[in-house]
Amino acid sequence: MKYLKVTILTLIILIIIIIALILSIMKGDKYVHIDEIEDTDLNIKVERTISNLENTNNYYIVKKIIENYYYDLTQFNMKNENVLVLEVEEENENPGGLSNQVLESEIKAYKNKVYNYLASEYKEKNNITIDNIQEKLGNYNNVQVIINNVYYVDSNENVRIYFIYGNVIEKETREKEEFAIMLSLDSKNSAFEIYPSGYDYNIELGKELKIDIEEIKNIVYNSYKFNLTNDETFAKELFKDYQNRLMYDLDSAYEHLDEEYKTKKFENVQEFKEYINNNFYRFINANITKYQVEYFDDYKRIICTDSNENSYIFKVKEIANYLVIPDAYTIDTPEFNKKYNESNTQEKIVLNLNKFILALNDGDYKYAYSLLADSFKENNFKTQQEFENYIKSNFFDENKLDYEKYSNEAGTYYTYEVKITDKSGKSNQEITKTFIMLLGEGTDFELSFNL
Repeated sequence: MKYLKVTILTLIILIIIIIALILSIMKGDKYVHIDEIEDTDLNIKVERTISNLENTNNYYIVKKIIENYYYDLTQFNMKNENVLVLEVEEENENPGGLSNQVLESEIKAYKNKVYNYLASEYKEKNNITIDNIQEKLGNYNNVQVIINNVYYVDSNENVRIYFIYGNVIEKETREKEEFAIMLSLDSKNSAFEIYPSGYDYNIELGKELKIDIEEIKNIVYNSYKFNLTNDETFAKELFKDYQNRLMYDLDSAYEHLDEEYKTKKFENVQEFKEYINNNFYRFINANITKYQVEYFDDYKRIICTDSNENSYIFKVKEIANYLVIPDAYTIDTPEFNKKYNESNTQEKIVLNLNKFILALNDGDYKYAYSLLADSFKENNFKTQQEFENYIKSNFFDENKLDYEKYSNEAGTYYTYEVKITDKSGKSNQEITKTFIMLLGEGTDFELSFNL
């Protein structure tokens, strides 16, 4: 009986402690910022200096709002055939289509929506009304939004202000327009407001900035939802962002290349553009089937693999300002070096041949040509163009290797007989080649093959 009393008393004390903790959390209007959801420390952090946005969840809220904003602007140019609302036909008026009144009503609804996105101060300062909003904000059609940098500073525990820099690109004409947008989010009311341009703040990373926005009222149009982003979504969204840059903004795509990769692979941005144009469909049609996320002290590394086993390695510190290595052969990653150093000679030969074939499949004849032994080039392909012509006539566009017979009968030279088939399945033909390889220092090697 005494034991039972002690047990009941202990349970009562635990219940009291739990209730007290809950009340302490709920007391007042304390609110945990979205950024802190990922932290174990639930203390509210108010950041008074301008900082880079590194939080994934907040980034995709910001990105979605900006993309929706520009999409809604394009709807100001809505044409009759674009409207999906169905109307009963009036006798002898616009048979089979929509009345002008319906079209104007749809456009006005979008204008009203955007009008309610805008910060009151911005509307007052620029004399914006629903009637003149298109004239004031610009004329857009089908566009792609590219975000290059996002900074933020806190006004208080609930309101965070973001400064978003990027380009909006007309998809058909590729005309590019830079934008600098200030976006305020009220995490307590789940509301936002947009300051499209012309704000008077000097944005400098690390600089202290005080902006007084106490609250943003939620008026339906300016609400947002918070969704946790998992690693898979993050990897796919990251890859999609780079695809968009390759499709609509090659200068931006070039700037996002890892510096070592960029220096080794391309002499200038023009050579990069030619490479992408030659391999456009490989990049644009790629779908991520596998991903791996690795966490380091101050950045993440995301390794994406598409359905054709092409690799894309992203280094992410500031989300909008990531770096990418879009192939697995041009430079040796730490993972490759570790695997290579732990491999036996036969396995090293396979790893090296895979580099050569990946380059051929990529149309990177410059890199593949650099792997050939000097004497082999001198006797057979004095120029890169001769080598390229031979490969195009004697290999497939997408080559797959099956390793048949390995030999080390020639001392320091190793041979591997391989069967090459068409990975795309367009051809049933098989090619047999014998590669001869000499291993050098580190991961260096040179090779030749029978013609």
